[in-house]
Amino acid sequence: MTALSSAPAAPTRAAPDRLTQATLLLLAALTVMSGATIAPALPAMQAHFADTPNAALLTKLALTILGVVIAVTAPISGVLADRFGRRPVLLGALTLYVLGGASGLVAESLGQVLAGRVVLGLAVAGTMTAAGALVNDLFSGPGRGRFLSQQAAFTSFGGAVLLPLGGVLAALSWRAPFALYLAAALLLPLVLRLPRGVPGQDAAGSAPQAAPRWSAIAVVYALALGYMIVFYLMPAQGPFCCARWAPNPA
Repeated sequence: MTALSSAPAAPTRAAPDRLTQATLLLLAALTVMSGATIAPALPAMQAHFADTPNAALLTKLALTILGVVIAVTAPISGVLADRFGRRPVLLGALTLYVLGGASGLVAESLGQVLAGRVVLGLAVAGTMTAAGALVNDLFSGPGRGRFLSQQAAFTSFGGAVLLPLGGVLAALSWRAPFALYLAAALLLPLVLRLPRGVPGQDAAGSAPQAAPRWSAIAVVYALALGYMIVFYLMPAQGPFCCARWAPNPA
């Protein structure tokens, strides 16, 4: 009786060290930080630039333009991460994150604020794609699923912390929440110790990839679109509702 042959199971990679995992979690928190940080300052920002034409629209656009830039440039960031490695893209994206995010501290017009937010969107696209690809490089099997769950939980926790913190700073000045983006510079030494992660170097012995299931991908994209609409609707409109309901100090 001939034994049935089966394909050998793919080897499970050892999980990276705790500091590497912590770095990847902190990088994931940068995504929600990009929008949640300044959301409470939008009413004060609109009042400061009240003389600017279409100030109400442009102020809200300072928050939502991030999503547009991320959607357009994330595929380009993915190509760069595959070509040059994850770590170089992360280092460049973190530099743009600090510069674009903190630009609101010195911006003199809404146009300058929006330009800084565009740069921030480029940075978030880079951190999202390169960090996500690095998770795929460093984890495999059930360990990858567990870490992705931890990453999602950490991101949600970061939003729960950063939104009230942004509100506290917005009470001081509409510019104050922009200072939080400077904290991303603290991640640069941690990113320097991450592996370069160029997948093409060790792809020769990997198993052949299955064809994409485009119907499933379309469903995921539709769900993600609905989620992002709600994600940006609440912080873009919520602060203005709270401002209308707040008692007049006069």
